[in-house]
Amino acid sequence: MKKITKIALSLILVIAMMLTVACTVVGGDNTGTSSGSQSQTGTNSGSQSQTGSNSQTGSNGSQNPSTQESIVTIDFYVMNDLHGMIEDSDTQPGVDEFTTYMFERYADTAAHEVLLSSGDMWQGSVESSSNKGALMTEWMNYVGFEAMTLGNHEYDWGGDAIVENAKNAEFPFLGINILVDGEPAPYCQPSVILERGGVKIGVIGAMGDVLSSISGEFTDDLYFVKGAELTLAVQKEAARLRNDENCDIVVYSLHEGFEDGYDTILSNKNSGRGYVDIVFEGHSHSRYKKIDEYGVYHIQGGGYNQAISYARFVVDRVNDSVRIQNPGYLTNNVYSSSTLTDDPIVDTLMDKYFPDSDPYNDILGYNRTYRSENAIVSKVAQLYLEKGLEFWGDDYQIVLGGGYLNTRKPYDLDAGNLTYADIFTILPFDNDLILGKIKGSDLTRNFIEKSTYTNAINGNLCDNIVSTQYYYIVVDSYTAFYSWNNITIVDRIPGLYARDLLSDFVAENGWA
Repeated sequence: MKKITKIALSLILVIAMMLTVACTVVGGDNTGTSSGSQSQTGTNSGSQSQTGSNSQTGSNGSQNPSTQESIVTIDFYVMNDLHGMIEDSDTQPGVDEFTTYMFERYADTAAHEVLLSSGDMWQGSVESSSNKGALMTEWMNYVGFEAMTLGNHEYDWGGDAIVENAKNAEFPFLGINILVDGEPAPYCQPSVILERGGVKIGVIGAMGDVLSSISGEFTDDLYFVKGAELTLAVQKEAARLRNDENCDIVVYSLHEGFEDGYDTILSNKNSGRGYVDIVFEGHSHSRYKKIDEYGVYHIQGGGYNQAISYARFVVDRVNDSVRIQNPGYLTNNVYSSSTLTDDPIVDTLMDKYFPDSDPYNDILGYNRTYRSENAIVSKVAQLYLEKGLEFWGDDYQIVLGGGYLNTRKPYDLDAGNLTYADIFTILPFDNDLILGKIKGSDLTRNFIEKSTYTNAINGNLCDNIVSTQYYYIVVDSYTAFYSWNNITIVDRIPGLYARDLLSDFVAENGWA
């Protein structure tokens, strides 16, 4: 859906905007860059002309503009790690009010808007994961996202799902450092150039050093450039955007948390502004506004729709300056408040993708008491063992079931009726059930003695493990394809996941 076209700022509105703070932001302040001296953010301005967009000269924009578009205000809204949470739940709001909030922003002529994502938008909820992100991509088209940096959980179904969603997305996927078979991934691009009020904006997207968090089943041909090599790639792209494409603003969208994968070389340049003006981050599910040693802001809005990153850029063409106002994050009580009406898009999409059933209201069974994460994954390990014995027990002596098991937010289950959506949300991963063969030494080190693994032992079969002998275990594909475990895959049950086993158990009154 196209955004409502902005009209030019009037002279009075411009002056009023410069004298007041336009938006309430957690951790917000007002900083800028100017030529010839160090700015409030600690970033030096350059000496090239405005057409080169590599520097700004003059004052901080206090003089009156000579034309209506001499001062351009651009608000950036950046969402990260939504994990498919399109519906309201007990732990977070959905996106119906946020959609209304953004449409109201588009209609407000006081500023231009840019809506971006820093990754992990699709996987995590029944409404999105069951269609591998198609529903979320359709919503992102509707609300007006301009670009999405790919996150590690976009790969939970492999690259084919990304290709399919890219066909339907009305915005580009970004990933300057994503390689497939040693070549740039065909479904994403290094950057995108946007324009608002005559101001050119370059947005660079990169994946963090998170390859190990993706199932090894999908990483044989996949590589994320990292470290100094990534820094060099971003430097070159930022320089191209500023010098060749004449971008006034360069934004870096990085799917990794602050201090994990960012090289502050990108914030510093011997002459002029840093390679990037601001960094919007993701992956760690943290809420912060931080400033690095060169004065560049790093912002992340948590996860699961807790908050969204925000910053206002004010570009003054008369005084050749760029200022950042109110960098920080907006909490969901701002953009999902009860004063906002629900946009109908959520109901429309749910009716489209779930015409015959409602995973949020169809009751599976009753849970008589609170279940912690530990209780849930212990039950899953037991169900792995039981299902494995049912399928393969006549032919193989299976000694345990389990592996690396954990739940996702809200992590646990309260007492009361449970729906499929309740269980799907805490166990969203599409990891097949696997029969594996493992050497005794690896079984002891990587399973029996590993505190981060949850196992259900078959009787006393693990009491006297011989290091040189081989044993059979039942795990899921994430654990099986983790190379350090040294598991040989013997057989698998495609499409049978932890959430299905637990749902069947609950439906059979296992926890009633």
